[in-house]
Amino acid sequence: MSLGYPALKGAAWLAGLMPPGLARGLGRGLGGLAARWDQRHWQIVTSNLRVSFPEHDEAWVQATARACFAHLGQVILEIPLLVRLSPAAIVERTRHHGLDNLEAARSQGKGILMLAGHLGNWEWASVASGVVVGGACPVGRPLDWPPADALVNYWRTKTGNEVIPKARSARQVLRALRRNKLVGLLLDQNVDWYDGQWVDFFGRPACTNQGLALLAMATGAPVLTYHNFRAPDGHFDVYFGQALPLFKTGDKTQDVWDNTQLYTKALEEIIRQRPEQWFWMHQRWKTKPFHPWPRERKP
Repeated sequence: MSLGYPALKGAAWLAGLMPPGLARGLGRGLGGLAARWDQRHWQIVTSNLRVSFPEHDEAWVQATARACFAHLGQVILEIPLLVRLSPAAIVERTRHHGLDNLEAARSQGKGILMLAGHLGNWEWASVASGVVVGGACPVGRPLDWPPADALVNYWRTKTGNEVIPKARSARQVLRALRRNKLVGLLLDQNVDWYDGQWVDFFGRPACTNQGLALLAMATGAPVLTYHNFRAPDGHFDVYFGQALPLFKTGDKTQDVWDNTQLYTKALEEIIRQRPEQWFWMHQRWKTKPFHPWPRERKP
């Protein structure tokens, strides 16, 4: 790592010298090539879109899939900009909305749980928001290659954020909430059956991490949606939503399910606004129920 990290960071910094417009244009081109040649992920994306949006025809599915690849290509080539650009330059290319929702939640003094997903350029939004909110605490899984993990943590923390490793994160998360910090959790990824709740996501049962619901119920910290979209002018619009209601009836099993379903539906509603900017390449429905979902049972 002693040699790998400086070399990797130097290469990223040099790549970041590319003007943002050129980087995005090249990213769209690379995404187009990937859509043509990466048949495995093309099949995953089109299959996910086809089932999730049955109201749309095949032409829409194909066009949205191509836009999804083009968007991800831009995300990848924007990463070097996060390495090279100053925090002020990153914020200058970002617009924040709903800061009144953030301040209302922060005034409770319980910390804030941010419900997030792989939308827009989630890495860019996190770095930019670090400046605006005075440092947040995103929860993430460390990368397997130490030099790459060190580089990711470099740009994630350059604006005051503190990354909390996902494994055994509960104690650090609770500590951050006691400091009235924002804790960001991604809730749009598949998990194994023993970590999740089976909830409806785009009309299909999706095994979804129940950790956010458990944290909200245990601490009373408000849960806000947090997402961003790429705008046509090359900027990013970042949104802090209103605090979501909390189900806490005393029936813990039901409350965990109800809250997890609420959070998942909130993410679905956001994704439906700009479906081409979500990470459809992820096999979100990979974990299967042990028995048919009630609606799938034949009479």
